[in-house]
Amino acid sequence: MSESSTRDNDVLKGMSMMEKVARFFVLIGEASTVKIFQHLPKDLVESISTAITQITSINKDVSLAILEEFHLFTRSKSFISAGGYDFAKDILYKSLGKNEADEVLAKLSRMKLASQAFSYLDGINPKQLSDFIKDESPHTIAVILSHMDPNKSSEVLMQLDEEIRVKVTIQIATIKDVSPDVVRTISLVLEKKLESLLSSIVDVGGVKVVADMLNKLGPKAQEILKNINGIDTSLATKIKENMFVFEDLLNLDSEYIMKILQGVETSDIVMALKNGTEEDIEKVTSAMSQRGKDRFKEETEMLSKVKIKDIEAAQRKMLDVAQKMIEDGIIDRENN
Repeated sequence: MSESSTRDNDVLKGMSMMEKVARFFVLIGEASTVKIFQHLPKDLVESISTAITQITSINKDVSLAILEEFHLFTRSKSFISAGGYDFAKDILYKSLGKNEADEVLAKLSRMKLASQAFSYLDGINPKQLSDFIKDESPHTIAVILSHMDPNKSSEVLMQLDEEIRVKVTIQIATIKDVSPDVVRTISLVLEKKLESLLSSIVDVGGVKVVADMLNKLGPKAQEILKNINGIDTSLATKIKENMFVFEDLLNLDSEYIMKILQGVETSDIVMALKNGTEEDIEKVTSAMSQRGKDRFKEETEMLSKVKIKDIEAAQRKMLDVAQKMIEDGIIDRENN
């Protein structure tokens, strides 16, 4: 096995497919993620968004390993979907050679197992989790932690008593390949014990990432947020608190709206308010100079039938200007 593949196995060990997908989207950036989200089913977007909320940081080794694994997966996925495992094995042997093909196939097998193993631990607070598993054997704890995100498992490890921590660390360092049956057995037993703790406590940083992405999705975001709320009201509330939508912009103080308008073309303002209420239009135009109001009225009269996506795009332009001002401290939402 190559040094690169060995490194990938170590840093991604125990990480579920959904965890990797979530990190992959964070790595490719908000703009690309939004474009892909727009073509995915709502339930899948919800699952990925929830997984993203669990991410606090991604180190360099994990980043490189995830990107390499996705590259390997895309090379082999088409073979598997086209003709099954045996077909994939045959094609990979011919195209990559036996050693590298075996690495790819083994990695896909581990990915499948990891995605089914301990994914339900994603939302558990490290202290809660350490309290729950501290009475398990060091070997069992080692298996559990080795199938979790490295950052998360290290947090859980540090919460354990020193004596247990040392024993578990030795087990993790010396552990051999654990059979899928053993992993599944441990997972099922632990899942039953943890049912009372599955409260999905998330980090605010992760929530902010999801909120920023949902901000870009327009009306579709509200449907996703509604569905998340049906599953986890607390998480949905945290996401909503971190979002900034057009309604929030209209509720800003007049002086802030005036500053936003200075960074937006009149044509975009007119388009953004095309389907707005009289109250909405009044909020915006009251922050304009007389000359600005006259120009707004002229362009409004000239604007005929438009597409919803054009209205959303114009609103997005105004929101982008507003969010930049919030980040720069020009607009203070807390004291609005």
